[in-house]
Amino acid sequence: MKNSAKNKIKALLLSAAAALLPTHAQAEDSFTFLPDLGNNDDSFNEKKRSWGKVFKNVAKLDKNGEVKYIASHRSHMSHRSGGGGGGYGHRSHYSHYSSYGGGSSHYSSSSSSRSSSSSSSYKKPKLKSAGDYSIGERTLKTGIHGSDVTSLTGYLATGLYINRSWIKEKDGYSLYDTTIASAVKHFQKDAGLPQTGIADQTTIDKLKSWDNSKTTVILGTRELSYSETSTDKGTDVTELVNLLTKAGFAPDPKKIVMTSDGRTEFTKDIATAVRFFQAYNNLTVTGRADDATIKTLKSKIH
Repeated sequence: MKNSAKNKIKALLLSAAAALLPTHAQAEDSFTFLPDLGNNDDSFNEKKRSWGKVFKNVAKLDKNGEVKYIASHRSHMSHRSGGGGGGYGHRSHYSHYSSYGGGSSHYSSSSSSRSSSSSSSYKKPKLKSAGDYSIGERTLKTGIHGSDVTSLTGYLATGLYINRSWIKEKDGYSLYDTTIASAVKHFQKDAGLPQTGIADQTTIDKLKSWDNSKTTVILGTRELSYSETSTDKGTDVTELVNLLTKAGFAPDPKKIVMTSDGRTEFTKDIATAVRFFQAYNNLTVTGRADDATIKTLKSKIH
């Protein structure tokens, strides 16, 4: 055979073999399977026949010596070439899919692992229950209940802005209702703050350090009584004296004691006036201005 024909066929076979390699990474392996055509005519003819099965539908040599590929058969011929090509076609595709499939599997596994790790390490923040709040952690307003509201009502009672009997509870904690809102508004007025009825941080801070001698006490906020060792005094005592006077049970005006800051003291004479009122209205006679006495007294006036 002429050398030119041999060279063209060699080129044909090499081109076809290269076309079977799907990736650059397999290019190195391709040389293992390329036939050694040699220079011996018999050897060349024998190998040409063996490899002809592999390449006859993959590429062809036209009459001008040009190599033409049959594109539609490239992927299919690699599977059909198993018999004549020593299984190279299957090996090529197996290697191709293995490299991609394995990588995909590895990536999927890694992604799953990272996702699982991320999911297991993330924990949703625990929602606080009513008992978890400390006073000052949140702004308090009507409808809220919790341990912080309980603390707030304690400060309001100490500051003489509410009577503890007025406090309502929900789930074992004080409820911020309209009564508490009114008490907060009352305190804000005394403290020179905007009268919102909402216990914000500024209101709470002021209330914590409040001196109740500055409180404008409303009658009924506390029970008033006389003691030789401790005397109740405040604006609520002044109001009590006014109501007793209107009801016809006025204490002796000459025995009324006023403090330097304008508060009235609950004296023994006032306690005596209360006793007379209680007896006249079939109340338990104690001389103390308790809730029942004050309510009855107010009902007689209004």
